[in-house]
Amino acid sequence: MPKMDHATPCRQFLHPGEVLREARDYHEYPDLPLVPAHLRAPRKRPPRAKGLLGKLSDILDKASQPSGGAAASRPSDSRLLNNRLIDNRMTRAAGNVAENLNEAQENIEDALDDAANRALFGKTMEGSWTSMAGRFHTQVTNAGGEPRHQALTDRRLFVLTDQATGWREREPELEVAVQIQLSNIAELRPRPRMTFPRGRFDLVFVDGSWLALCCSFQEDMEAMVTAFHGR
Repeated sequence: MPKMDHATPCRQFLHPGEVLREARDYHEYPDLPLVPAHLRAPRKRPPRAKGLLGKLSDILDKASQPSGGAAASRPSDSRLLNNRLIDNRMTRAAGNVAENLNEAQENIEDALDDAANRALFGKTMEGSWTSMAGRFHTQVTNAGGEPRHQALTDRRLFVLTDQATGWREREPELEVAVQIQLSNIAELRPRPRMTFPRGRFDLVFVDGSWLALCCSFQEDMEAMVTAFHGR
């Protein structure tokens, strides 16, 4: 099975005089931290389809909106509850205890999941969200689409994301999700001994922060690392 060509798509985004050294697939490494909600950009809504599909979408939008009229003026079920039971101190105390127990159980489950993921994938990021690694990860997330390619040139490292996602097959719509000048990269550190996948390497920035990046295969990761250190 022939390998996918990553160089040709990446060449379209080279600056005048820039030299492409290596281009490989971008495989999002598992268990990367979630970007906080206040740093996430609003999702781009696809343009409304024309014709029958557009009309159907309009109908579904209207159907999903809450209806008004007589139903809106009816008292809610909560008003029909016995207020004395709701205000009862013992009832409120029992509710608080149950809520605290549920929260404690969720915290324990989250801690166990974190420990299992850490054992399987290792630590995946070092640095705050204002660090170079944090800003890099935030930009890839906010770019949307599906990250497809990563390229190393004589000037920078950049990631291309494909905006042509969805159930319909379309021509790729590639955009630069994020780019970083080589002067801001301290090291591409190979990490092939992680359980899965073997194509992990850490993008280490000059501020000391770092982020786990990945290729689908170890040989692709090694090609990226070699291209960086052999520059």
